[in-house]
Amino acid sequence: MPTRTLASFRSFESFARSPERQASAAESAEAAGGGGAAQAAFEIEVAQALQHLRAEQQGRADGVMVAVQDPMASLMQSFLLESPPDAVPQGEPVERDPAGPVFEVKFDSHDIGGWLFSLFTWVRRLRPQPWQPPPAVPERIGDGKTARVALLSDWGTGLYGAPVCAQSITSDATGYDVLLHLGDVYYSGTEKEAQERFLDVWPAARGARVATPLSRTLNANHEMYTGGAGYFKKMLPAFGQTSSCCAMETERWLLVGLDTAYVDHDLTDDQVPWLEQLVAGAEAKHQRVVLFSHHQPFSLLDNQGPKLVRRIGHLLAARRIFAWYWGHEHRCVLYDAHPAWGLLGRCVGHSGYPAFRDKLDHLPLGPSGEWRVASAESLVPGGLILHAPNPFIIGEEDRYGANGYLSLVFDDAHLHEVVHDPAGNVLLNRQLV
Repeated sequence: MPTRTLASFRSFESFARSPERQASAAESAEAAGGGGAAQAAFEIEVAQALQHLRAEQQGRADGVMVAVQDPMASLMQSFLLESPPDAVPQGEPVERDPAGPVFEVKFDSHDIGGWLFSLFTWVRRLRPQPWQPPPAVPERIGDGKTARVALLSDWGTGLYGAPVCAQSITSDATGYDVLLHLGDVYYSGTEKEAQERFLDVWPAARGARVATPLSRTLNANHEMYTGGAGYFKKMLPAFGQTSSCCAMETERWLLVGLDTAYVDHDLTDDQVPWLEQLVAGAEAKHQRVVLFSHHQPFSLLDNQGPKLVRRIGHLLAARRIFAWYWGHEHRCVLYDAHPAWGLLGRCVGHSGYPAFRDKLDHLPLGPSGEWRVASAESLVPGGLILHAPNPFIIGEEDRYGANGYLSLVFDDAHLHEVVHDPAGNVLLNRQLV
């Protein structure tokens, strides 16, 4: 099965150590007409990609997905799986997932130059897909007063807890009005990956009030490594979605999905006046506003988002935003109210990627053993961090963090937030307002 075949640093190990590699890279760039500058840049990008993959591979077992925030590394992984040299074997199956064996490909040292030439010419042809402006009018969801949303992020692996989350959402007895993904299809969002790791396993849920719930997906950095080919050409049309931004509403709530990846960890210029107009309309209709994006505005455990916050800082400072849900970090973190902005921040990027478990045993226990309580630090609010093992990585359960998803119920003026494990079991249930 294609979605159960992986490429990691181990796949490139013989390639990385081959004395032919640098000469082959140079010959590939030169043969493609790149000239000296393109040749030098290509060599450095490949070297950097291998370094990033090697660093991320440290401590990981065979057969566990490795992805990094490096465009060339992600492109090399996608290209190896989709355009392998004849000498690349599938490797031995590695039992790391209860659903069956995972194959980790191994690069043979044969024809390095030919493969690099093909990679180089493919990468040079990649261009960003055309920008599609945000929708002018929010879509009405639910019955007007109430809407139930299933929320996933960093889910596009086709492995580990991802398909189990999908099955739980599909079989949920209550049903959903909206299925929302906050981005990341691995490795680089090619059209094949968009189909096999995302669309083929997307939840086939029934709606709470309609036969088929509305599906929406946001753009993310891994999708944009190929210029958004799989995202804009396959995923959006499959959902009938006209833009990488979205807006939905009930009588008392406005839900806005931002594209923070077309410009990395930032917004396109037209999104700011669009959001301002939506927020002004929400104020006139006495609606609370909830934002959704792939990238984070702030973090206790990862990078901050200064460019993103600078764009809409005036709305944050005016306390126009009630809550903000994002992914990108492969964790579940429920932040306390921001001391300056009042908003409730939520990192929910734990739906499918096998991230190492953070070392949090020193922190106080939360509402149950699955949670830890973190204090505010460096102007970032504290909150609850999900700290549970991942039962879908056989033999390595305690070293990897839990997967899962959220349910959000917008009920008149109230918002209920439920954190689920992949099987649908409730890990936390709270009314936010």
